[in-house]
Amino acid sequence: MPADARQSSADRQGPGLVIASQITALARGQAIVRLAGERPWASITFSGMRYSFEIERSADAKASALQELVQFLADHEFVIPGYFVADTVIRDQSRSRVLVDILAIIDPVDARRIS
Repeated sequence: MPADARQSSADRQGPGLVIASQITALARGQAIVRLAGERPWASITFSGMRYSFEIERSADAKASALQELVQFLADHEFVIPGYFVADTVIRDQSRSRVLVDILAIIDPVDARRIS
C-alpha cells in the first residue's frame, strides 16, 4: 500500500483509532485493544483529546504479555498525523487487563492537522 494511502486512511480514522491500531500492532496478537472512551483536553496553549484504552491479554498469550506491552508503551513514539502524544498513563494493571490513558495533542506546527 502506498504511503499516501496509509496517510489518508489514518486521517479518516481519527487519533483514537490510530493509537488503538498501533497498540494492537505492538501487542503482536498477545492482546485485544479496545478504545474505551475519549474526552476533550485543553490548556492555555494546547488542545487535544485524552483517550482511554482497555487492553486484555488474549486467551493464548503468554503470562508476561501485558507487562512487556506496558514497557513498550512507556517509550513508544506514536505516529498520528496532525497530533503528538504528550502523556501515557497506566491507570490499572493486572495479569489479564491494563487500563491506559493517552493524551494526544493537536500539533500546532503540523500543516496536515486534522480538523
